Amino acid sequence: MVTTVNTQTPQAPTPELSALDAVVQQAVAQLLGVYQLLPEFVPAPADGVKAMRAARAFTDEFLEASIVAAEKDATMLAATGLDPAKTRMVINRNLRFEPLAAAAEALARDIRYNMFRERWDVVQQALQVYNLAKGLTRNARADSLVTHVKTMQSTLGRTRPRKTKSAPVPAPQKQ
Repeated sequence: MVTTVNTQTPQAPTPELSALDAVVQQAVAQLLGVYQLLPEFVPAPADGVKAMRAARAFTDEFLEASIVAAEKDATMLAATGLDPAKTRMVINRNLRFEPLAAAAEALARDIRYNMFRERWDVVQQALQVYNLAKGLTRNARADSLVTHVKTMQSTLGRTRPRKTKSAPVPAPQKQ
């Protein structure tokens, strides 16, 4: 039977964390509210929009030129099914949505940067704990820290090197 030792202690929510949770939940609710504000707004599929990526490559000027060409020739309108009013509405909606999309992307980028920045500070401190604990396992305090060092090593995907030397791996030969 394999047993594991859970060295994590559950953290009780502090008033500061509870306030942060409330602010985050309120912000998420406001962001999700955008879906109700925008008519005919459809969330992107989970697997992306690979087939439609090319649509971005066609400028508004191209679309407008197509509208004008189709409006000048009734046969072209009938053959293509292009609706000039709908096409102009799409151009205008895209122009209106672009600032919202840019702001949302900037917000996501800033949130992730701040998450990374805060995490980097504590990672640096945790690595100091790890390195100090590794050094201390070599003296009399070793018994109390060995388990913790092994846990930190396993969470980092590292294992202790073997004391025995193995045969060197030959270098690949050029052909």
